[in-house]
Amino acid sequence: MKIAVVHEFLLKMGGAENTLRAIMQVYPNADMFFLNADEDIFHKNFAFVKNQYYQTSWLGKLPKCLRRLSRLFVGAYPQMVEAFDFSEYDLVICSSNSFGHGVCTSVQTPVVCYYHSACRYLWDWKNEYEKENKLRGIKGFLAKLLFFKQRQWDFLASKRVDVALANSINVQKRLKKYYKLESEVLYPPIEMLEVDEKLFEKDQREEFFLIASTLTPYKNIELAVRVFNANGRRLVVAGGGADMRRLKELSKPNIEFLGFVDRSRLVDLMSKAYAFVFPGEEDFGMAPVEAMSFGCPVIAFKKGGLMESVIDHETGVFFQENTQASLQNAIVEFDRIYPELKLSDCRRAASRFDKKIFQEKLKNIINKTLQNV
Repeated sequence: MKIAVVHEFLLKMGGAENTLRAIMQVYPNADMFFLNADEDIFHKNFAFVKNQYYQTSWLGKLPKCLRRLSRLFVGAYPQMVEAFDFSEYDLVICSSNSFGHGVCTSVQTPVVCYYHSACRYLWDWKNEYEKENKLRGIKGFLAKLLFFKQRQWDFLASKRVDVALANSINVQKRLKKYYKLESEVLYPPIEMLEVDEKLFEKDQREEFFLIASTLTPYKNIELAVRVFNANGRRLVVAGGGADMRRLKELSKPNIEFLGFVDRSRLVDLMSKAYAFVFPGEEDFGMAPVEAMSFGCPVIAFKKGGLMESVIDHETGVFFQENTQASLQNAIVEFDRIYPELKLSDCRRAASRFDKKIFQEKLKNIINKTLQNV
């Protein structure tokens, strides 16, 4: 049986890419297709893949200096996806958060699509995207015209999917609303590493709060920065991105920016932090679940996928409004209940999203799909 796995962009290792890695561990003989990919990231993180060759669209074949400007080619993404040839394949698995679900296959070749989200800048995040990118005047008019056309394509592309999997109830609702698509929830995987029981002893924890995130405006890290500027508590921020310089300039000395950190350093931080702070809204949010797997409770905005993973007043605390006052009140509440929390409960809650569970469910779904062809 010949299988193809499609993922739009392999330019960093985030939650979607770690999910892709878990898929490829189940099907290491599959061929991989990307719109654009970084060769070093591929070889570092997918060395176990039997076929070390992967195929990209014409975008991935451009010189690196042009590939960095990939947003200029956004209007061509649908055509790039449709240009891939899957005529020799028995099954196509898509890992999609934008255009990957638009692959063209024969009637005999089923498409199983794992949705990290519907394409957010075309749908529910449309207005925020236009404001963040200052799409006004002629540029705004042309962008809105392009996005209108892409919304039409995106809706029709979703009808090519034979089996739709959503990474959360949150995304499942989005697929239903925008694509009228029925889907099954399959939560994304986290690696449940072996840990020492001492990890759940509170005297092993240090007095700092942790954020681990890409630093872009929609992650809402600025809200946390302003709150910790005011309360003077120690905040450690792991991760880099376009918003890093601005956030550092806003921050007082009690806030430390580490930039990108490797896996071992991140595990160490999660194993020692007093609490993990998550001020944004995510489709699912794998980093907070990873933190819980190391006994670290979470303080999070009560919206999006975290409502499916964090148990209020048991594995963390929610704040209700996207305001400094609401987040600060949640920190005060967390301090109040912390003596009553069992850090082992965080680990137990995270185990629901173990990679082994994800992979076993995926195999069952794929096998059932192939039996029905």
